[in-house]
Amino acid sequence: MALSTKAIKAKIGSVKNTKKITKAMEMVAASKMKKAVDNALGSREYAERALELLVHISKDRIIKHPLLERRDERKTLLLVIASNKGLCGGYNAHVRKVFNKIVDVHENRSETNSALSVITVGKYAERFAKARGVEVVASFVDFPDNIFIEDITALSGMIINEFEKETYDSVRMVFSHFISAMSSNVNTQPLLPVSPDAIESFISQVGGAKESRDVVLENLAQYRFEPNEEEVLNHVLPRLTEVQIYQALLESFAVEHSSRMIAMKNASESADEMVSDLTLTFNKARQAAITQEITEIATAAGAIG
Repeated sequence: MALSTKAIKAKIGSVKNTKKITKAMEMVAASKMKKAVDNALGSREYAERALELLVHISKDRIIKHPLLERRDERKTLLLVIASNKGLCGGYNAHVRKVFNKIVDVHENRSETNSALSVITVGKYAERFAKARGVEVVASFVDFPDNIFIEDITALSGMIINEFEKETYDSVRMVFSHFISAMSSNVNTQPLLPVSPDAIESFISQVGGAKESRDVVLENLAQYRFEPNEEEVLNHVLPRLTEVQIYQALLESFAVEHSSRMIAMKNASESADEMVSDLTLTFNKARQAAITQEITEIATAAGAIG
């Protein structure tokens, strides 16, 4: 019994040490989550206004631009956003589930000449793609926690350039939408070509708890483009497309950190329960050992007498 109590006591100490780690990770995740949520919520108003302008441009049939061009979807590029690290609950698993469904649908298509490629954000997204044998065009794993729109220039530039060169006929995003610390969902969002319906859907998603409001469309034929229509659209359309990518990253980072905070909180609570159960087991084992020793002493005394 002495060995048993000693082993239980060592296990209690091990669990308590683990709890210290999970508690520290919970506090770090909570701090990062607050910043990520503030960034995501703070940029939603700008994203909504910018995307409304994009709707105005894309719904005006007079306006022509490569980013508005619809083509037969034979080559699709998918932007998948996951995390670099684990220990964030079901965050990566939910992204992987949606990604696998997209790949399954693509593989079941009748067109033999269709192709799917991915650009990944996060090491886990890259693993998902490689596990399914999907071509990874590029992988981005170095984004800072406090991300600025300038940090995604390489990512957004690659996506826009590949679409304009007609390497791909359509671009879609898979990202996590932040609702609250306890609630989120994984969305699949068309990105290119610019689609009014898809943009309006994105506006309603990033609007959060706000009441959805109708987008008031204006006829751009009433406006004069300076210096000319082509130069204005060449600047505005890529920039506004970049806003969608940036907002998707902010939303995903907020979900990742909130998921990690909840996961570490649950781990700490589980450690508390385990320590309580082990302490009870330890006390029972110690009591049994004491009872056995008393019994042995009494038996020995009776034998001597």
